[in-house]
Amino acid sequence: MTWCARAVLFGWLALLTVCPGAALPANSVVDNLTGLPAYPNLTSAAMEKLLKTETFGRWCARFTGATSDPLSTVESWYRKALIRASETDLTKDNEYKIYANLSGIKLALGIDYVAIYRASNQQTTIELHRCSWTH
Repeated sequence: MTWCARAVLFGWLALLTVCPGAALPANSVVDNLTGLPAYPNLTSAAMEKLLKTETFGRWCARFTGATSDPLSTVESWYRKALIRASETDLTKDNEYKIYANLSGIKLALGIDYVAIYRASNQQTTIELHRCSWTH
């Protein structure tokens, strides 16, 4: 990671410590500090205030949102928004096997990724993960 990229990462990580996550009340906005695009038609959203470690030792900030839009609509929007992302089926991802009747995809840009899925009869869920190898 370049010095400039680390400086930007440090800046938004500092913001995470003072911006608690919350459900999205009507007519309000939750700051998405990941820098990844948030779907425009969210019914709820939250920005986690603490970084968490993931499978390979990465530290990740996570923005989570939900929408009543169909999964296919949200997947299509993200495929256009993240043109250069690699795509995998979430049913083959060990991290998401805990969900019953899961459908969805993961779009990865380097170590950052977006997971879009629907489990059972739930709303479509969107997770934006901005990651770093250092804390």
